[in-house]
Amino acid sequence: MKVLAAVSLIELILQLIGARKAIRDGIPYDAPIGRGKPEDVARDMWAMGSGLSAPWHTLAAHAAGTALLIARPRPWVRRAVGVLGALYILGISWERITRESFRHPDRETTPLIASGLALSVAMALLGFGRKRL
Repeated sequence: MKVLAAVSLIELILQLIGARKAIRDGIPYDAPIGRGKPEDVARDMWAMGSGLSAPWHTLAAHAAGTALLIARPRPWVRRAVGVLGALYILGISWERITRESFRHPDRETTPLIASGLALSVAMALLGFGRKRL
C-alpha cells in the first residue's frame, strides 16, 4: 500500500496544480455533460471542477483517502482510492482540453494531463489489484 499511497499523493498534488492553473488561466470544465465559462472556474470548482482538475469535494476525499493509506492502510481504503483513480480516468478522458492537448501538445498543459492520466491508471490498478504493496 506504500506504492499506492505515493502514487495517490503525487496525483493529488497534480490535481491541485491543475486546479490552480485552471483558476488562474480560466480553463472551465468542457465535457459531454456541460460546459463552464472561463469567468466561473473558481465557482465551478465547488460542483463540477475545471478542465484540469476534479471538484474540491473530490479532492478532499482524495486527500482523506491518501492520509488513511499512509496512517492506517486498510483494504477498503485501497479500493476507495482505486475507485477515485477510475473516476479520474473518466474525468480526464472526457474533457475537451485533454483531446486538444494530445492533438496539439504544449509544454505546460500536456505533461500535466498526461501524467495525471497515467497516475490515475496506476491508482486504479493498484487500488483494485490483489497484490498488497
